[in-house]
Amino acid sequence: MLGDPIAGLRSPTGSLLSVYLDHPSRGGVSALTSDMLRPIKERASSMSRSVQKSVRRDSDRIHQLAEQLELDPAPSFAVFASDLDGIFVVESLTHQVDSTSTLGPRPYLRPLRAAPRPLRAGVLVADRTEARVFIASGELVEELGEPLTADIGRPNYGGFSGYREHTARAHAGETTSRMWKEAGLRLLGVHQDRPLDYLVIGALDEFVEEIGRGLHSYLGGLYRTSFAVRSRGLSLAVLRAELVDLGAEVRRNRQAALAGRVCDTAWSGGHAVLGLAKSIESANVQAIDTLVVSGSFARPGVVCNGCGHLSRSGEVCPVCNQTMFQVHDVVAAVMDSVVAAGGKVHHIGVSSPLDAEGIGAITRFQIQN
Repeated sequence: MLGDPIAGLRSPTGSLLSVYLDHPSRGGVSALTSDMLRPIKERASSMSRSVQKSVRRDSDRIHQLAEQLELDPAPSFAVFASDLDGIFVVESLTHQVDSTSTLGPRPYLRPLRAAPRPLRAGVLVADRTEARVFIASGELVEELGEPLTADIGRPNYGGFSGYREHTARAHAGETTSRMWKEAGLRLLGVHQDRPLDYLVIGALDEFVEEIGRGLHSYLGGLYRTSFAVRSRGLSLAVLRAELVDLGAEVRRNRQAALAGRVCDTAWSGGHAVLGLAKSIESANVQAIDTLVVSGSFARPGVVCNGCGHLSRSGEVCPVCNQTMFQVHDVVAAVMDSVVAAGGKVHHIGVSSPLDAEGIGAITRFQIQN
């Protein structure tokens, strides 16, 4: 997410362009820029002469960027511009976005707020004689320290019998358990320093539960998943590929659980609301702790550039009597309001009961029906 300076940009005349460009195939930036600026120019045609001139200047300036952006390896870009207000900011983004453009008093930040936060995973890969610990976030995977090893003696016990065999097996089991526990302590230290989102155990199926039982309770409370693998010879490339699928599964499960929590809390009369009207009302009184938006749900509305009051319609702000600006996506304005008030915003892409409402929130206090 871009920093607060971007979120704080304002245009009293409503001449602030927000343009998002998903990097097309080579040679397509100029054409894409033209497509994104066309609706901006059409909307500005009904506004004041000063706004029209500002939009034309900004459009020309953005067009001149096409060659520069063509050479930039970033997957997408964001441009915020208002010649009338002395604003021109270009940002290379680290994730893909849907190409879109808007014109208004405030920056359009939904493509940034909807970007999934990289999940931070603790990974323990182990067998009887070796254990390795990794931390993964997005495409970054880092191994913590050298592999741990356990000397379990002879790999088979055919030469033993009776008590000697039992003693040898018990010793091997204890040595392996100590190694797994030490590996778990490495993860615990990382988790206490900066919390992990989920835990992955890479091991043969027969070991997974036993490794899990030996983890500290702080780690045991994390969402856990696993995959079958032998520790020795595991490459970072193979591990990264495995974590892509596991991470996507974890994200889907977390999103479904969050949507279910919002709906269940609202249906049971708890501190939650469903639907755009109630979400706008809750945002206006800074009551939202966690906002959840389903898919591409969007509706037009109005926003006051003075105090930030939101509504589906109206020309004059009922709070400060300033002019209300029309916005094509008032859901994005609700997201901005929640973040500004210290709340959290989640944009989910899984099917859930929240789809029927499009938006819902966990609130800090009860909102009257």
